[in-house]
Amino acid sequence: MATESELLVIVGRGLRKHRDRAGKSTNDPEACAIVGSSRSLKRVEQGIRTRVNFSQIGRLCDYYGAPPQVKYEMERLWRLADAKIWAQTSHAVANSGWDSYLEFERMAVGLQQYESQFPPGLAQTERFMQRLFEKGGEDPGRIPSLIEERLHRQGEFVARLGTTVWTILLSEAALHNGCDGEQINRMLELDEHENVTFKYLPFSEGPYPKMRMPFSLLSLRDHRNPSIVYLESPYEFRFYEKPDAVGMYSQIFETGVLQAKSLKEFRR
Repeated sequence: MATESELLVIVGRGLRKHRDRAGKSTNDPEACAIVGSSRSLKRVEQGIRTRVNFSQIGRLCDYYGAPPQVKYEMERLWRLADAKIWAQTSHAVANSGWDSYLEFERMAVGLQQYESQFPPGLAQTERFMQRLFEKGGEDPGRIPSLIEERLHRQGEFVARLGTTVWTILLSEAALHNGCDGEQINRMLELDEHENVTFKYLPFSEGPYPKMRMPFSLLSLRDHRNPSIVYLESPYEFRFYEKPDAVGMYSQIFETGVLQAKSLKEFRR
């Protein structure tokens, strides 16, 4: 299960990125003075609990030249370190350019995803992304960069599949909802990897009462023990670290996998 430091870890990673961009070291006199010592600065970046408070995190952001929106998110998340249920609004992600989910995804050694409407972003073809962004009302001028960002994210994730276990459970609806032959083939190609499994819940065996909403389970230390539940809505992105919530969603996912068929068995 998750520990109380998960939020501290992603804030620490974010601070380290901005420190690197600013060309500063962990022995930088001003940065060390803000948090008290070089040791404290290193512990903050490692996500280890210290006496550093959110205002000191904000001062580090200022010193590293982080944008105000990023500073606000870093301070907010640092204050939420003890929370077991927390959220990041979609407009906060858009304004800051800093997505907590993506930070956790980069740390994950295990990822279990249930999708009810369409294939997960990590498995989408460029053509599918194009249609998805167009129908989602995205600014046409931004679509090429959105596609490029998602393709880059896919490349990073696929490169880590040797050490990351990825299980995808789809509603059969997702395989009919604009999912063409190219998209099916892309998922089948990924399914050939030893650490990747694609399964689907056939209409003929339904209904599946607890499989209404898409969700993800991220394991940050042991792929067999999920750490965080992630739920996404148009307004906000919600994270559960409470052991009972993680356990419940894990059980729902495992039950779904047992009821599902391999994607290789799918026929239109």
